[in-house]
Amino acid sequence: MDQFSKIAKSYIEKNQIAGLEWEIRHFGKVLSKGVQGFSDIEKKTTLKPGQIYRIYSMTKPIVSVAAMRLIEANKLSLYSTVQEFIPSFRYLKVLKPNGELERLKRPINLADLLTHTAGLSYNFNMGCSVAQFYQQENILNDPNISLEELVEQIASLPLAFQPGEAWRYSVATDVIGRVLELCENKSLSDILEEQILHPLEMKDTAFTVERANHKKIMPMHGNTDTNKLISFQQAPLKIVNVEKSHPSKADVVNLRGGTGLFSTINDYQLFCNFLLDGKDKNGLPLISKSMHDFMLTNRISDALLPLRLGPVSLSGYGWNLIGRVMINEGSAMSLSENGEFGWSGAAKTFFWIDRKNQLTGIIMTQYIGGHLTISDEFRAASYSAL
Repeated sequence: MDQFSKIAKSYIEKNQIAGLEWEIRHFGKVLSKGVQGFSDIEKKTTLKPGQIYRIYSMTKPIVSVAAMRLIEANKLSLYSTVQEFIPSFRYLKVLKPNGELERLKRPINLADLLTHTAGLSYNFNMGCSVAQFYQQENILNDPNISLEELVEQIASLPLAFQPGEAWRYSVATDVIGRVLELCENKSLSDILEEQILHPLEMKDTAFTVERANHKKIMPMHGNTDTNKLISFQQAPLKIVNVEKSHPSKADVVNLRGGTGLFSTINDYQLFCNFLLDGKDKNGLPLISKSMHDFMLTNRISDALLPLRLGPVSLSGYGWNLIGRVMINEGSAMSLSENGEFGWSGAAKTFFWIDRKNQLTGIIMTQYIGGHLTISDEFRAASYSAL
């Protein structure tokens, strides 16, 4: 049993996750690949390779790369303001510490959205002055409203700070998704298919799952309370129904730039392969080398560090145009190297990429409820194995 299998077994035996699928590659060759545990903890159904997962915020890098492709095609720029596409963003106000509202000093632009420095937030951002408003509007949990309606809801809420003055993980990528729709006059689903999914042959990644494949969807475990996504208190390991908040059926299309996709580990590996060099599996570039380097470079100044997700510190990390990126390995809490980047999803899906070492890692499970360090342990093990 290799170190990765031991880590997976440990989490399963401690009833912290039901089961886990992972794949670690080094210079394109499989370093470790495996499946352990159960897809359904209550029925003790064995987890099999090729399961379909709700990847939640691992949707964000895909949408962000689609935006970068449109930027390179000169259809957008990092200077593009949201209010050019969504007029209601012209009237946003910032909630000051004394409770007063003040006008924007400048419009929110695409760079602010891609780097989560726009002043937007999430309902689970503990300690954030505007999180309560996101909770009241039930921002994360209503798939029955369109992306257009969701973004108008967001525009009705106050900002936590002036654009560019702080970092706050947020619904920014949902807003990006709507900007892309208005720019291209197409649905976000069609845009992602055209820009990312079809070119990379990610055939099992979409906002819905075909009826014939519903049995492949790994059930969710934990809880459904998105207000407690970032917590050190673990939710019981039990089956929960998230179909209402993250539907799989085609009659409710949950188009969300920040959370909506389903995928498989094989599909996401294709996306990771692209992120290594900017090319598809046939060696054809989807993005220029210059733009590829540009989008993976840290954009966060020292004044805005360290980045925090509620009580969780992203020690050593900055943020590029698609996700977190290691900029100070001397502050890292587990093995990493400067330039390593990636992100995660609410249900404990994770990916990381190191271009220098040609290293990719993906882990997939379905558990909502409490902070786990399983990705840190897998990533550290991947570096130790080099």
